[in-house]
Amino acid sequence: MVQNSQLINRSVVRYSKALYDLAVDKNIQNKMYEECKVLLRIFSENQSFSKIFKSLLLNKKKQISVVLKLFSDKKEKKIFISKDLLGLVMLLAKNARLNILEEVLKRYMELHTSDNKEIKVNVTSVIKINDSLETKLKKILSKNGKMKVKIINLIDKDLLGGLIIQIGSNLID
Repeated sequence: MVQNSQLINRSVVRYSKALYDLAVDKNIQNKMYEECKVLLRIFSENQSFSKIFKSLLLNKKKQISVVLKLFSDKKEKKIFISKDLLGLVMLLAKNARLNILEEVLKRYMELHTSDNKEIKVNVTSVIKINDSLETKLKKILSKNGKMKVKIINLIDKDLLGGLIIQIGSNLID
């Protein structure tokens, strides 16, 4: 089972890197990022959509059929995605790999974010942090202005005081 998950992870990395390289070549990284965000929102909001794509019961032909019924690169009554993203989704379907689409999209977004030298920082506090503190945190965490810092302020009324800063898997309390 571990070997299977490693194979899936390698596939996710390869497909997402290929999509990112294509976006860079065509200079459409931001557009592709927004498309990935929209599709991931559909995955999170619609459990049926997610189940269809994660189903291991669909063979190659059925996966291709699902893609053709759901997506289009023309403005129809289908989910509109660019020709490039549709190409990736069709390639995944032809290789019977639609079950990794969601992870490929997430990985693309991570590649885009890291390439833009942007880090996301979760700051948990009892009350909303003020603009002055947010600016100071951005300055401290930006590594001498080399990285853009996006601060997401989470409110937790159960905290006794202070801040909890999370950068990736690192926690600062």
